[in-house]
Amino acid sequence: MRQFASSGFRIWNLSPEAKLVYTGFGVFALLAIAVSMLFYEDLVGARSAGVAGYYAGSAATAGKGAATGAANGAATGAGPKIEMPDETAGGPAGPERITVAVTYRKLLEVTHFHLFTVPVFLLIIAHLFMLTALSSRAKLAWIATGWISSLLHLAAPWLIRYGGAGWSFAYPVSGAAMALALSVMTAYPIVMMWRRPSAKTTEPARPEA
Repeated sequence: MRQFASSGFRIWNLSPEAKLVYTGFGVFALLAIAVSMLFYEDLVGARSAGVAGYYAGSAATAGKGAATGAANGAATGAGPKIEMPDETAGGPAGPERITVAVTYRKLLEVTHFHLFTVPVFLLIIAHLFMLTALSSRAKLAWIATGWISSLLHLAAPWLIRYGGAGWSFAYPVSGAAMALALSVMTAYPIVMMWRRPSAKTTEPARPEA
């Protein structure tokens, strides 16, 4: 902790064992970001109902099917019948599916878990990022982007669920900004701790108070 508190300390001055520890953490963090991106791609891709359908549900599709079934039942004199989508229809992506909106309890569970993990992850990589040779303005910009995009990404499911499908853009936009900021804040310190920059690119150390 004394190293992080020192204004003149830089990440390439870490001991070899400390570099190995932080490099291992960074590699696993980058793998976690990559897996998250694959998960989000599957969530909004053709194999699912999309982010709006996942969080807000497809009530309109369900209502259309129920109404069609009731009308057919009235016309034939039989009881109500719900029209189910043809399993052979829908093209390569498969039949149209009716999805149920994510429940309030499920949103609480997911948000509760991420509110405990994401800030800790950001705290660690932000401290490592602060020890690099970038200017204070660049560090401030990347760190602020990481925190703000993470907060928006955690809020996006709530906005979609209770604000409507019109908020669907918030999910991929905040996710892309979050993935970019966290990747830079994780990968750049790994490179810098093993490769000392030249004196021209090194930010001058601030005098001790």
